[in-house]
Amino acid sequence: MSTTAMATPSRFKCPACGFSVFNRRVEVCESCRAPLPAEMRFSEGELAWLAEEEARVGKIRQELARQAEQLEAEKQRRRGEGG
Repeated sequence: MSTTAMATPSRFKCPACGFSVFNRRVEVCESCRAPLPAEMRFSEGELAWLAEEEARVGKIRQELARQAEQLEAEKQRRRGEGG
């Protein structure tokens, strides 16, 4: 049995060089710099949604980090009180 990982094929390939398109936000191939067709790229609406989602997730992460800091401070305070 082989231990090599199977590569997940990209359904988006640069028409000029065949390189897998990993970043659909860019307008050119990351390998050969040829322009990518519009249907391979995210639309303006998709880009807007992604930006909103990233902002939402960022706020959640900040809140979780704040809560973790509060919990850690509470633990440290309890240790200092002998508890």
